[in-house]
Amino acid sequence: MTDRSPVWIGLCDMALAVLAIVIVAVNPPQTKADGAKEKAEYLLSVEWDVSHDADVDIHLMPPSRKPVFYASRDVGCATLDRDNRGFIDSIITLADGSQTQVDSNKETIALRCVEPGHYDLGANLYADHDSAIDHRAIGLKIHAEILGLNPSVRVVFAKDFVLDYVGQTVNWASFDMARNGQITLGDPPLAPITASYQKEVAEP
Repeated sequence: MTDRSPVWIGLCDMALAVLAIVIVAVNPPQTKADGAKEKAEYLLSVEWDVSHDADVDIHLMPPSRKPVFYASRDVGCATLDRDNRGFIDSIITLADGSQTQVDSNKETIALRCVEPGHYDLGANLYADHDSAIDHRAIGLKIHAEILGLNPSVRVVFAKDFVLDYVGQTVNWASFDMARNGQITLGDPPLAPITASYQKEVAEP
């Protein structure tokens, strides 16, 4: 009598393979295309002319009173998303080896959740590579913004000001955030918000 067990094993294997294909077709596996998308409630930014090789730093003092800046990038809901040091970060090398320059120098902090309390914002001129030893009249124009991102993108606040010397901090905005995420703008403090944790340079 002929042993048919290999035939039955082969048929069972084929049936299982067909069943697996049907299951995958009906319920395809989910793939991660771009990784996790982090939402943000507000985007805080300072921007300056790309033709001026300067390093301007955005600073945020959140309700926890732990500052957010280049040396402390993640505090609570706040994250320094973009740090710009001037020309070193504004020149981009493309895939073909050629180089291009970004449209503007910009630093941004994202508020990724609602943290009720008081916030102060400042900008500090950390370095200026275009000026000579005398930094008393740099006159670097800064554009600062607070963008609301939910439920739609909107400009909540915008201001233009000037940084005149290396080490100078200008407080450009303050606001209070409610539990529902709404913010109420107020006057920024007179003393630089960086004074408590960063050595200030006296005005020449």
